[in-house]
Amino acid sequence: MPSSNTSLDTNVSELKHLDIAYIVILLPLLLVIKAPMLLFMALVLGLLIFRKEPTNTTIAFTALAGLFAIFIALYGTFNFAGLSRLKLFIEMLIYLLILAVSLQRLTREINFYLLLSPILILALSLFFFHSVVMLGYVVFEIFVLLWTILSYRMQGSFDETIRLAGTMFLFSLPWVVVLFIFFPRISFEHATYGFKGETERRTGHDGTMYLDNNALLVPSDRVVMEVGFEGRVPPAHQLYFRGSMLYLDKKNHWEPMPRHLQKRVRQSYQNIDESLSYKVTLYPTQKNWLYLLDMPIKTPQIDNQKLNMDADFIITSKKSILEPLHYQANSALKYTLRGSVDNITRNISLSVDRDANPISWQKAKEIKERTKLPQERVKKVIQLFQSADLTYTLKPKPLDLNNSTDSFLFDSKFGYCVHFASSFVTMSRMVGVPARVVTGYLGDPSNSVNNYLAVKERNAHAWAELLIDERWVRYETTAWASKIEEESQALLNQNSDTKEQTSQINLYLMYIKYQVETWILHYSHFRQLELLDKARNDPIFVAKFVASILFLILISFLTIRYIRRPKCEDKLLCLMRPLLERLKKEGYIRKDEETMHRFLLRYAEEHPEVEEIADIDKLYEQIKYAQRTEEHMFALIKKDIELFLAR
Repeated sequence: MPSSNTSLDTNVSELKHLDIAYIVILLPLLLVIKAPMLLFMALVLGLLIFRKEPTNTTIAFTALAGLFAIFIALYGTFNFAGLSRLKLFIEMLIYLLILAVSLQRLTREINFYLLLSPILILALSLFFFHSVVMLGYVVFEIFVLLWTILSYRMQGSFDETIRLAGTMFLFSLPWVVVLFIFFPRISFEHATYGFKGETERRTGHDGTMYLDNNALLVPSDRVVMEVGFEGRVPPAHQLYFRGSMLYLDKKNHWEPMPRHLQKRVRQSYQNIDESLSYKVTLYPTQKNWLYLLDMPIKTPQIDNQKLNMDADFIITSKKSILEPLHYQANSALKYTLRGSVDNITRNISLSVDRDANPISWQKAKEIKERTKLPQERVKKVIQLFQSADLTYTLKPKPLDLNNSTDSFLFDSKFGYCVHFASSFVTMSRMVGVPARVVTGYLGDPSNSVNNYLAVKERNAHAWAELLIDERWVRYETTAWASKIEEESQALLNQNSDTKEQTSQINLYLMYIKYQVETWILHYSHFRQLELLDKARNDPIFVAKFVASILFLILISFLTIRYIRRPKCEDKLLCLMRPLLERLKKEGYIRKDEETMHRFLLRYAEEHPEVEEIADIDKLYEQIKYAQRTEEHMFALIKKDIELFLAR
């Protein structure tokens, strides 16, 4: 009979530890598991709480309910095309695991499968999460699994098992780092949705630029993309991220070239004198445009993404961007292109409605009569803008969209990038210089740390490109504003007082997050080869790496010593402390100069029925004064103290 009770207690203890492991492992999956499976899990939880002894009927009903929940959860997505997708297959495996674990847990019997399942579910859940938050949580999950194993095997106190788990965890840390860096990488399609908020959709450019109330203006600090450069962040004049190329003036907005004309032959590079390599994390935009610095050299390679670079070096995806994209990019800073611009592009870039803006047309006519060279005509247009007393403002007056250039240059005189770019392109075309509008983002170096740059929604921008000597030349049209409205200046200024400090703190946190994502979450086979190649060619890098590992080992060793140190210098007093606190609650306080023997004897005389106190007193005397410091003596007094505390 006693052995049966012991077996039952052991089984209950093991189940409790397993339940803790399952709760920790399944918690993040609740964010991605579909509703039918959540209902099934709630059903199983109810049966565990309210039904102590499961019947065969209960098990059969639960199995049918689980199969039905899996069918409903995957219905409509589980087809031949979907079956080839790794994420969907892993999702099905997790559902089957949850079903099997639920049925086994209802029996309240433990087998090897039930013990192994938490590790299997943890491994499979990594395919669903790809965020810094989840990285930290996975470390926590592994620590909890280690603690549950130690806690069950040792049957010790929470404090003892936590300290031992922490020690083992720190012992393994340096070797985990080395294995992570050098262990061969396996390429998988990364599932890039995780905790809500990291993949929040952002609205991007849609290939048009409006001049009315829909004009491009998003004064928000929400991050659109994060960029990591191989060296320092370039200066502002090299941070133009191209998005949409616009040719057609539709009075109230600009549009790209007609679809049937977009399949033009792209010019090729003849010489690249200066280039720049960088990595981009582009957050969901619900649009198709990818943003690269002017000028992209080639189309990035992204798993399972079909990308296209058109004749204007604008890169788009066939699918809308609904998940974060990570891509390596290369752009030319100084270059020459082979060949000339095609006649279709040239003609469309000269298209202008001379009747829509009569004042501007007259000014352009005068410029054309006085100058012949395109560069000279462009200088005259720039002088016209500089002398027009234009004001940059984020709250411009409404324009007359039937003649928007006249309205902006000679009437309203208030606007921001879209109005400047639109009017400058129109005037350039009027003087006979092919011109087009470019929309995208202009990076702000104040949003950078080391080699990291955060591009925000407020950095959305529009500028002009003019065809000069068969090369498109960028013009920053807002530079010709005579003044900036005070309210707009306040909105644009991100470097004042406490706001600057808060912004810098946030920027450094984003920088740390980006580095973790770059070197851990996105540590691919190609990055590993790059790192190994750098190690072969750079002995200083190898020395720094070895020094870093040794430093990590030293920190781990010092931390382990700190964790394993005794809580107090006298081990015996440490064991007696809970007893003394319990007696204090009962009103027995040890008097000054009163020995432990007299104190315990005083309590024993008033409570003769408490036999443990006499035993504790004897053991204390033997350990303290007879120097009986064997481990079994401490174990005996600890056991008696626990028996007393359990009363």
